[in-house]
Amino acid sequence: MKTDQTPQAEIEALQNEVQTLKTRLQDAKQKIAALQVVHDVAGNLTSELNLDPLLKKILAQAVQVMNASAGSLLLVDDFTDELVFAVIEGGGGESLKGVRINRNQGIAGWVATQREPLIVDDVNTDSRHYQSIANSFDYRPTSLLCVPMISHSKVIGVLQVMHNRPGRYFGQLEQQLLTTFGNQAAIAVENARLYESLKEERDHLVVVEEEIRKRLARDLHDGPTQLLASIVMSLGFTKQLIEKAPEYALDEIDQNLSVANKALKQLRTLLFDLRPVILETQGLIPALQVYSERMNDTEGLNINLTVDDEIDRLNHHAEVALFSIIQEAVNNAKKYAQASRIDLIVRPDKRNNTLSLFVKDNGQGFDIKQVKSRYDQQGSLGLINMQERAEAVQGTLKIHSEPGHGTTIILTLPLIENLLENPEG
Repeated sequence: MKTDQTPQAEIEALQNEVQTLKTRLQDAKQKIAALQVVHDVAGNLTSELNLDPLLKKILAQAVQVMNASAGSLLLVDDFTDELVFAVIEGGGGESLKGVRINRNQGIAGWVATQREPLIVDDVNTDSRHYQSIANSFDYRPTSLLCVPMISHSKVIGVLQVMHNRPGRYFGQLEQQLLTTFGNQAAIAVENARLYESLKEERDHLVVVEEEIRKRLARDLHDGPTQLLASIVMSLGFTKQLIEKAPEYALDEIDQNLSVANKALKQLRTLLFDLRPVILETQGLIPALQVYSERMNDTEGLNINLTVDDEIDRLNHHAEVALFSIIQEAVNNAKKYAQASRIDLIVRPDKRNNTLSLFVKDNGQGFDIKQVKSRYDQQGSLGLINMQERAEAVQGTLKIHSEPGHGTTIILTLPLIENLLENPEG
């Protein structure tokens, strides 16, 4: 290959190329080292499953790794579509914690909406800078770096770090590092939220289990236990009759048999309530038929079941949820409303793909808002349990009641989505 360059020029060109490669190699090493630091820091976040300490740790480490003077972490509130200041680090902005801004306001709002990181070299000349927030605390940032926190393609918040001294800026390397860190931190936040949700669900299940235990103990005490105690006392009296007046003993035994049969029916009803086998083997409608008959027979209730149209078998999850809601509604009508009649209506609407269940009683009714506001004092979770079971099958629960005018509970759910996929399986 022929060239017009002199050997000295070629040597200088090669030296320049080598120097360029060395510079690039050094930059690559620095980037790898920085990425390793970010990776190690982000890896430490996975060990923290409590949300508040995790958020503080995320921001503190972001400020430290970026060598910034202050920072903030804002989370997205999906219900209000707002950004909420969750943690503040440095700058004396602790008073901002809990402050809400619209999702499209400020630099943080722009980053959350655009899903892109942003470097601002001079926040005072950027039209997106939210000046009213800046004026609320004694900190004047000069440059700023803000990145979205994305987990499973969803923006859950934004992370921003700041300098407050002129001449200090953030570069592309810092942006790449903080973006990587922010996404890993977002996963840690989602895991912490899931952990807290599981803890809440566990605590709720403990409360529900305790509620069930109390109800079972109360039902046993008020029903079969009282009858068995009566039988025991009567048998002692019968023994004396056999010894002293045997001609009256048979009548006493007949009375004991009657009471024993009543106790047996009550026990079978309690067992049916706990685990209705017919619900698993034959489905919701047969289970409701047996349930109505048992409650009428053992509790002296007047329950009338009406099925407007035939429906196919629902899946197990849906049948258990619907049966439990009806049980809860009937128990409330029996215990609190002093109802003399309860109507159970099953109304499928195949054209609109809905199944509606109605539980109507002619009891004394109640003030719904007042009852809901006194849950903590009353310790009753009945309405909450019904609501949660309805939501579990994509249903909606409505309650209509007022003092002196009875109560109507309406549960509506999608029909096709809750059908049994393989009825013959």
